[in-house]
Amino acid sequence: MKKSWNNSPWWYLLLVSLLGACQSQPQSNAPTATVTAPPAAVADRYTCPMHPQIVRDQPGACPICGMTLVKKVSANAAPAPASAGLPNLLQAPNATVVSTVATVHPSPDAADLTLTLPGRVEYDVRRTDIIAARIGGRVEKLLVRSNYQPVTKGQKLLELYSPQLVTAQEELIFILTNDAQNRTLLQGARQKLRLLGLTDAQINRTVATRQPQYQVAVYSPYTGYIVAQPAQAGPGQPAAAPAPEAGGGAMGGSTPAMGSPTPATVSATPLETGLTLTEGSYVTARQPLFRVVNTQQVWGVFEPQPDELAGLRVGQTIRVVPEDNPTRTLTARIDLVEPLFRNGASTGAVRVHLANPGGRLRSGTLLTGTVKGSASGGLWLPRTAVVDLGNQQVAFIRTGGAFHAVPVQTGQRTADRVQVLRGLNQQDAVAANGQFLVDSEGFLQPSTSAYHDN
Repeated sequence: MKKSWNNSPWWYLLLVSLLGACQSQPQSNAPTATVTAPPAAVADRYTCPMHPQIVRDQPGACPICGMTLVKKVSANAAPAPASAGLPNLLQAPNATVVSTVATVHPSPDAADLTLTLPGRVEYDVRRTDIIAARIGGRVEKLLVRSNYQPVTKGQKLLELYSPQLVTAQEELIFILTNDAQNRTLLQGARQKLRLLGLTDAQINRTVATRQPQYQVAVYSPYTGYIVAQPAQAGPGQPAAAPAPEAGGGAMGGSTPAMGSPTPATVSATPLETGLTLTEGSYVTARQPLFRVVNTQQVWGVFEPQPDELAGLRVGQTIRVVPEDNPTRTLTARIDLVEPLFRNGASTGAVRVHLANPGGRLRSGTLLTGTVKGSASGGLWLPRTAVVDLGNQQVAFIRTGGAFHAVPVQTGQRTADRVQVLRGLNQQDAVAANGQFLVDSEGFLQPSTSAYHDN
């Protein structure tokens, strides 16, 4: 049966009409713009910095403390975007430092490798001698009363009474009186007196007078200055052994300076202003009586830093300038680079021997020594570019607009330059003065990455 439009329901005719209208409109691919209405303006609010519970619609004063109200920042406010030059400031403050300090590049040229070393004058212990008593007795007369008194070889120092020495002289006199033809006994008696400290002149005087000498003089076998004698040995401790073959005075012997620990205390202990030996005091055999220091030659002891020791060796020429006479220049050679650090010292020790005619160089005088060193390898920077943190040394490398610290291994040093063995490349831009970039070593965190290869 043929369907007629006139018999269709009304809703069907409405649907057909809408479809025809849609097909008659032109198609468009342009995107549809979405328009967002601006947010409504939020009224400004003001609050007290000290009392945030106070909130007002307009500026004014806090009713509690009287402070001026400040504008309250909305929690929905967007943060201001950082400018392109601020990324370095946004990093951790203990990792980078923003600064315009000048930079330098490490150089392989050592230029003038001259080491400047501080030092001082010390006594030469090889020229320090001890005069010890060869026999016990009582001091009857003391001719040396003050410290630093100069003495010469053969000068009388004191007179001593010794019962043992009187007995030995009487034995010689008895042999001369009763058995003068017995050469063996005579030679033995004379030799005994020599070993007790009498000189041949004193023995001959006893032979000539046939009378014992009750006060026997003690003469100095050395030339130099008398200084305070070392501390006496305690009970059970051996005293310095005398050297009978070293003549020079009755009952006055000497202990060898080399190999004995006693002379080493000359420069280690402060010198007293007076002597402990007095008239009427008793001395025992082998007791030190005087210490004589010959200052015609002294030591110059210089103190290089640990990283400077590598550039020093025995035989190098060193120019020495005393502090008390800057116009006087001495030339010497390094005699010893001490292999150990002295007790309590953080620096090494280099020893030279200095001629001292007239004793113009006094113990304790400060010295300045300059040595031409030699070095190979590594890079060189100004000394101010390397910061010593105690447990490590760092330099600041510029990356972009900021500096970051890197650990470095240093070598030798000159008056104004330092050798960097590890940690930097020749292309690195290093802060010329790293101290400007640190306030204290506590905040600094050097890079934990591996050392750069030179």
